[in-house]
Amino acid sequence: MDNNSKEKNKSLRRAMTAEKLTEMLREIDISAAVESSGEYTAQARITALFDHGTFSRVGAYVNRSFEPDEPAGVICGYGAVGGRLVYAFVQDRARMSGAFDTASGKLICDLYSMAERNGAPLVGIFDSDGACVYEGVRMLASLGRTMKSNSSAVGVIPRIALVPGVCGGINAVLASSFDFLISLKPAEKSRSEIYAVSPFVNEAKINPARDGISAYEAEDEAELYHFARKLISFLPSNNKEGTAYDSEVPDYELQRAPSLRGLGGEALVAEIADKKEYIRLFSEYAPEIAAGFALIGGIGCAYIASERTNIEGALTPAACRVITKIQKFADAFSIPLLTFVDCPGFDNSVTDNALYLDAAASMSDSICFSRNPKISVVVGRAYGPGFVYMASKSCGFDVSFALTESCISALSPESSVAFVWNNRVKEGDLTSSREVLEAEWREKHASPNEAALCGEIDDILTPSELRPRLVSALHMLLGKTNFEPVRRKR
Repeated sequence: MDNNSKEKNKSLRRAMTAEKLTEMLREIDISAAVESSGEYTAQARITALFDHGTFSRVGAYVNRSFEPDEPAGVICGYGAVGGRLVYAFVQDRARMSGAFDTASGKLICDLYSMAERNGAPLVGIFDSDGACVYEGVRMLASLGRTMKSNSSAVGVIPRIALVPGVCGGINAVLASSFDFLISLKPAEKSRSEIYAVSPFVNEAKINPARDGISAYEAEDEAELYHFARKLISFLPSNNKEGTAYDSEVPDYELQRAPSLRGLGGEALVAEIADKKEYIRLFSEYAPEIAAGFALIGGIGCAYIASERTNIEGALTPAACRVITKIQKFADAFSIPLLTFVDCPGFDNSVTDNALYLDAAASMSDSICFSRNPKISVVVGRAYGPGFVYMASKSCGFDVSFALTESCISALSPESSVAFVWNNRVKEGDLTSSREVLEAEWREKHASPNEAALCGEIDDILTPSELRPRLVSALHMLLGKTNFEPVRRKR
């Protein structure tokens, strides 16, 4: 081993030791700040989210207008998360149950302004019993300004809402309008709940993950902040920075060519992602689609993969909504989108056509109008709308691949034969049986070769070729611009 390699290994060991020490100190600080009941204080939440010793508070001496000696019910500041600048506000239940007031509104609005000017993600930790009614219309106006500040940050910086406690009324509206909301799983001792109408008025309860409000439900608060830190690591800091990028990807990761035969959507993404690390969102809301973020060849990507283990990976209204949300976010921040298609088309069991059409139309717009890099891979079936919206170059995908055993068709071979060749089916005739005709249709009219001949598929790959070709295509598309090239006058 040469001297350079030895020095590199020493530096790596020192970095790992420092990282372990930082994690140990964070755990000590969290333990000291957790109440005897086991509940996290606002300080413990800050410590759990940020790198050890990096959080700096802003507006620390701002007090309530109606109680001059009482500080605002929110703590605002900035620090490092994984070495990157992040802003955060934490509603503090120890201060008037975290009630929102004009002082809290001013602090949060100022924090949004700082985060936008400096181009860094913003995290909101919600735990409040509601708004401060003593301030009347002044408080309502402050809520309006806060909502406006939040809206101005859409597509400018990533916004992540964490709900370890109570999040009701307009607080719930604010949290739900963030890019991603992460909550806790319902538990006997947990106070975590999200609602628009108070339970005292309407007893109907929602399940945030099942209803598509929460992108992920953590088992406990420790996992909540761990997941948030991991999610931030996959995202860019702002819309000008471009996607997350890791320049330290080992050569063996770039050259890795895993076998992908027979894998479902999430399992396939796990094999393709660097170090097999990825993050999946909305799995309870739309289990038929795997969607989230991963690093592939060092490049941060959004992914959408058909999960054929659940209703054959069909496009349901929930799946359409998840695709729309992920794609709109990816487009706003110039994050490449990868789709892995094994989809039979729309789910025939859905009876609410109006709901379906609305969700499908939004999905269509999000794909067709977006300008972020998009790569599609047909790994199995791509029938009808499954191909159009998730794989077609005509719909806006820059590069489209298909695996050798994939099947691309307007209808499934079974439906195609029944619709077009049913008069050729002869019972008892082995040369004209339904199975033979379906195999003929698959070979002549539904093979990836047919799609490649008309230019809708760029190349037909074996499973072992896929990852290296994806890495190559991603690096090629990193320079994609969202405007016409500037031409020099001659």
